[in-house]
Amino acid sequence: MTSPDWNAEECVSPIVEENIHTLAQLTAFLESLDCALYRQLSGDRGQHSIGKHVRHIIDHYLTFLGLAGNPTGETLDYEHRQRDMVLETDRQAAIHCLAGLAGELSRILRDKPVKPLALNHNSEGHHQLFPSSIGRELVFLANHTVHHMAIIGLLAEQAGEQVGESFGVNPSTLRYWSQQEQKNGRNNSSACNNAGARVSVS
Repeated sequence: MTSPDWNAEECVSPIVEENIHTLAQLTAFLESLDCALYRQLSGDRGQHSIGKHVRHIIDHYLTFLGLAGNPTGETLDYEHRQRDMVLETDRQAAIHCLAGLAGELSRILRDKPVKPLALNHNSEGHHQLFPSSIGRELVFLANHTVHHMAIIGLLAEQAGEQVGESFGVNPSTLRYWSQQEQKNGRNNSSACNNAGARVSVS
């Protein structure tokens, strides 16, 4: 079968913009968040905080960009992340890092070649390599970030914070809601405020 003609840069560009937009949304949310709430621990065992989820998001982008910016690198392994614990408690440091990530993503097509990658996945000690690409990993990062933002939004709401209706909601879900609203002639925006829906959207 002959592969269709396509331009890698043109195909990757929209998903780069989606990632930048998502990070900007997260940054704007953090800029208005109280520092104490950012690092406040939640859950029966105190294992959750907004800062921990932000650090986790940043870790994945740093791992990806470290490989994307390496002309000789070919294998991506998200298990080997930096895990900078300062980002879990220092809101300003996280905001600064997110701004840097957005800048790196904006330069990814201008300065770096779009190249094939291999993804290393560890399944209970058994390492497997899977073919991937810059575009495929950008799709993963966008979805991964949105889902962690959904949890961040839930934690903030539980602490009494107001969270925007579209925060932590996948773009495909927003499009679906818009289509349903137009189709049915009724406002479905209340679904955005349902904490359970915020976490489960895909």
